[in-house]
Amino acid sequence: MDHLLFLAQERADSAWLALHSSGSQLTNSLSSLKDGARTSLQNALNSFRNQRFGEEVADRVRRWLAHLREVLSAVKPSEIYDRLFIFFVTEVTRTHMYFGGACFFFGGIFGMFVGMRLRSSLVAPQRMRAVVINSYKGIEAIGVVEDVVAPRIVEPHQVLVQVKAAGIDYLDIKVAQGYGRVLRQQLNKYNPNTEGEFPVVLGRDCSGVVVAVGRDVSRVEQGEEVWLAVPFYHPGTLSEYVVVSEEHVAPKPSQLTYEGAAALPYSILTAWDALVTQAGLGPQSTAGKRVLVHAGVSGVGVVALQLVRAWGGSITTTVSTRAAPLAHMLGAEDVITYDNSNFDKELLMREKYDVILNTVGQVLHDSCLKYCLPGGIVVTTTSSQLPSDSYGYIAGGLYSLYLRAKYWFVKTPWLTGGRLGTLEVKGDILEKVVPLINSGQLQAVVDKAYSAQDAEVAFAHVAKGEQIGRTVVRFRARPLASRMEGSL
Repeated sequence: MDHLLFLAQERADSAWLALHSSGSQLTNSLSSLKDGARTSLQNALNSFRNQRFGEEVADRVRRWLAHLREVLSAVKPSEIYDRLFIFFVTEVTRTHMYFGGACFFFGGIFGMFVGMRLRSSLVAPQRMRAVVINSYKGIEAIGVVEDVVAPRIVEPHQVLVQVKAAGIDYLDIKVAQGYGRVLRQQLNKYNPNTEGEFPVVLGRDCSGVVVAVGRDVSRVEQGEEVWLAVPFYHPGTLSEYVVVSEEHVAPKPSQLTYEGAAALPYSILTAWDALVTQAGLGPQSTAGKRVLVHAGVSGVGVVALQLVRAWGGSITTTVSTRAAPLAHMLGAEDVITYDNSNFDKELLMREKYDVILNTVGQVLHDSCLKYCLPGGIVVTTTSSQLPSDSYGYIAGGLYSLYLRAKYWFVKTPWLTGGRLGTLEVKGDILEKVVPLINSGQLQAVVDKAYSAQDAEVAFAHVAKGEQIGRTVVRFRARPLASRMEGSL
């Protein structure tokens, strides 16, 4: 490095000597011009005292301009250009060019980074209303606050959405109990839109209007109505504004209201992952298959029933008595009510199933295996706890890999789902079901809609397990309020 610096200094000295001869005349002329200007100003001041300021200044300016023309006429740009060309061709080596380019590149990156940090530290943060938790104490920790720092676009592929309505998923209650806390804590360290581990904004999906886009966004445009979903470790959607990658966003179907569009995205992605990605069903492979859906009027169950019906499968589902009519309407041919009958006995009396979708959780693992055909598959859409929450980030990741390997090599029906990274949260999948929505084969089921200030009541309703479909929260359109840090 010292050698390179020495060579650079040596070449700079050579350049100076090469240009010195052509610039000496210019230097002398400028020096004369400076002396003349000083004399002119002094004489002008004296003339002002003698009340002859105007005539003296005009005369001095004329002589000054004449002298400037002489100086400029003495400068020969072509000679300077020739000397610079010879210098860079004969004196500058490839090493100098690489070294100079590297310094310019890294210096520019460093300057840009410092400038962005200074700018972000000087701008007062925007504040918004959101449904958050400030501890992992369960539903009691859920509250509505007005001073959450609003997210902003920090990457060229991100989209800023003003939320009109957001869905409440049972997964949000699990998040409030600590689900995914280790992974979320690690990722928040690198997310400029979070203030640390807390507060955690809840919500997995929403609908709204795009208010700003990054320079590389091509999927949606500013002012467009959209629906979207985010992974469980991502900052949530139960807020007035949300920033997400464009891959999570899709144009909202025009047939859906904001409430209906908010009740579907995460349920669609979960049902699609279970039925298509893990069970191998689809428009061309479902006809004639027997499918059992536990809790068929849950958020995921509602979507699963309609997808299997649209694809030609035979559906059995378990629901409460009051939800049985809706289950039939959504496409279930065989409905078993679990509050007025022994559904375990009822299922054992029926033919076994090719695919069992368990939306209840680990508690039904053993019974699901009893109802499944040899070579069939059982898919669960919920997990009681992530491996990373039990064993830490690194050990939990290794344990998750172990579960994946066990799933692929064990040939008996296996309770899948709940594994880190299996659920693809992408707008492309939402776009695939739009034809079903347009044809009326896939409909949103909104149980209740609450205002943002009543979000705590909405969560209490969901926690009781009595909802049919999805519960949503409406957000009133308000401009972002710029407030000083820590003020309301």
